[in-house]
Amino acid sequence: MTKKIMFLFLLFGYVYATTFNIFMTGIFRIPAPVVFLAPLIYFYRTEITRFSYGKELLVFFIAAMFFYLIGQADITSFFALLIVAGSFALLFNYVIGTNIQRMNIAVGFFFGVLLLSGLIMFIDHEYNMAPIRSLLVQEDVLQAPAGISTTIFTFGYQMAALTPFMVVNAVLFKRSWLLNLLLFGLSMCLIFFGMQRSVMVAFAVVVGLFFLSYYKFKSVLLFGLLAGMFFIAQSSLEQFSGDKKQQNILNKSAENARGKEERGDLMGENIQIIADYPFGLLFYGKTWNDVVQHNFVYKKGPVVITSHNAYLMFITYLGPLLGFILLILLYHKVGKVIFYAFLHVKDKKNALLVCLCCSFVAISINSFFHNEWLLATSGPTLFLYFAILQLSKIKMEDPILVQYN
Repeated sequence: MTKKIMFLFLLFGYVYATTFNIFMTGIFRIPAPVVFLAPLIYFYRTEITRFSYGKELLVFFIAAMFFYLIGQADITSFFALLIVAGSFALLFNYVIGTNIQRMNIAVGFFFGVLLLSGLIMFIDHEYNMAPIRSLLVQEDVLQAPAGISTTIFTFGYQMAALTPFMVVNAVLFKRSWLLNLLLFGLSMCLIFFGMQRSVMVAFAVVVGLFFLSYYKFKSVLLFGLLAGMFFIAQSSLEQFSGDKKQQNILNKSAENARGKEERGDLMGENIQIIADYPFGLLFYGKTWNDVVQHNFVYKKGPVVITSHNAYLMFITYLGPLLGFILLILLYHKVGKVIFYAFLHVKDKKNALLVCLCCSFVAISINSFFHNEWLLATSGPTLFLYFAILQLSKIKMEDPILVQYN
């Protein structure tokens, strides 16, 4: 019993630290993922001896070398990514292995802490949770309201993973219709009061694709029902936009319309920079600050911002040719599993795999509007990436999945 409790404690600690990007703090003098991973591998290693993620880590290394080390001379981010990605590969390969129970526990911990972050966001609307939030992430809090994160942007990245998972999970695991509605409503509230416009887009796209794949022609009726519900609720939602003290997605959109930067303008400028430097900034010996220092779109006083599009920033530094090649290599394997999952969405044994795939697609779409993504040492993305690959290995008895491994 003691051994099992210790396993749960170490696994929860690892999931918590990586999900909320806790790396080196006053408490953890060495990388936090390593602190929890080392005893997990030493005491709870499975019988698996073959390492399956060599190719994936090689692609991570090459992409990080070009993007961080050569392109930006950012040695810290380069080694941080290698440590976090390598830790996830070791965890899923040697600790989770082919044990479906351990996989379920890890997934439960992951989405459990994300839900906790969402609940803290609700409380943060009414009470000052900054001291508690700072304690939970071991960093100074910069924005509110949010959950277990320092900024609203990072919190949104968490909700991009959580909200579609809750809705898809409720449908695939045959929850009651009342619970389905409650989880859908909770997802909408997390997005609305979390002020996450990009999450709304990702959620709508992923849940829409899932409904089309799962219900097929019946999904038209479902979309019509949802549209009717939003039309009826529109008058109720408008009351939230009148009070400037209310912090929600409507007021945030109104503020941006009054002069703050629009993501479309930023992305358009970024594409123009790519056109001006088609081989990538690293081949011209330039950095982002060098090419935007005279561009008023990116200058907010003394602060220089980015286009808030992780993929465009990656291509800006590496160029379209090398950038797209590395993006294809990064997403190739996990993309094939996702494609399989959507083709077999009604297969009961693939229920958890479909849920994880929907979550990963949503968080990847969210990266079109933010800088966090697969190469940003982001815990949510890396967890989902390796969880999908490992779960597909657990289900190797399916001949269709064998070809993906």
